[in-house]
Amino acid sequence: MFIKLFPLLVVIAAGRLTAQVAVGSDDVIRIGPGVTPPRVLRKVEPEYSPDARADHVQGTVIFQLVVNEKGRPANISVISPLGFGLDERAQAAIEKWEFAPGMKNGEPVRILATIEVAFRFPELWFDEKAEHQRSSFNVALQDLRGNETKAIDRAVKSVQDLSKKHFPPAMYLVGIWEISGDHVDKDAADGLTMLQKAAAKNYGPALYEVAVRQIEGRDLPADVGKGLEGMRQAALLGSPQAQVYLGNRYEKGIGVPQELDRARRYFRLCATKGLPMCEYHLGRLLFDAPDRLERDYVQAVAWFQLAAEQGMADAKDIATTESARLTAAQATWVKALKVQLVRK
Repeated sequence: MFIKLFPLLVVIAAGRLTAQVAVGSDDVIRIGPGVTPPRVLRKVEPEYSPDARADHVQGTVIFQLVVNEKGRPANISVISPLGFGLDERAQAAIEKWEFAPGMKNGEPVRILATIEVAFRFPELWFDEKAEHQRSSFNVALQDLRGNETKAIDRAVKSVQDLSKKHFPPAMYLVGIWEISGDHVDKDAADGLTMLQKAAAKNYGPALYEVAVRQIEGRDLPADVGKGLEGMRQAALLGSPQAQVYLGNRYEKGIGVPQELDRARRYFRLCATKGLPMCEYHLGRLLFDAPDRLERDYVQAVAWFQLAAEQGMADAKDIATTESARLTAAQATWVKALKVQLVRK
């Protein structure tokens, strides 16, 4: 089922049902004779977020949800995000949709559905092929996290097909699988080649995997200088593993000069993505700075609180202690900072 909406400056394409119907909390069966999919009765159109509108961001957000027996969307989750506040805008709109519920043997049932919400500026060119590859890869990742054998098999084939089309994230994942023997026949040599090909396309996670092997002299000739340069490139291209790796090295001076400012910069890259380990390390570097300013202290407490909220025990202990010491003005400052520090 597909629906197209046309709000200001954006085209919304939505509503593709999966080939399953959930008849209980755990029981899932295939759609077949006697099953009618849900039908949209009322839809609300999402709007561009200010940031996305200003940057002319285009792309597709894909959601998985359940249309329950009363025709209401429930259990909504993003399986292919777009960012820039568009995921939240799209979900807020979908939450207000109303459906005629799916039916099986004359009774309403819970239908597992996939809805695609595509944000477009009609006057601007958009690479639909690249976006389709990105979305297909993210959907495959979602299926790989499940426990349904057929869905996992389809996801593996989808990733392999994308790899053959030279889509870097898929090439990287197939390389990892071949090295470990997960999902595919083990072929470490070909897996390494796949990682190198993905790295050559400047895919951050692949650059990290190649770089760490060069630094350690594992599977590749040892070349620390070349490996560190690749690791820096991986970090700048968004690999959290590379950001943590370099943050730790520069913090402790392992194989590089100890540079706490540089360590903070690398930890900040992954902290702003919401990684609790990075939030905690960045908080410690700010908190322990010998020439610490008040703004550094307040920001450190904000990072500790953010890490603690994700269950990091070390961060929770210090967040509890330091939060109790904040003045009223500092507590307000921390609250405001927490909203600003982590990018969505």
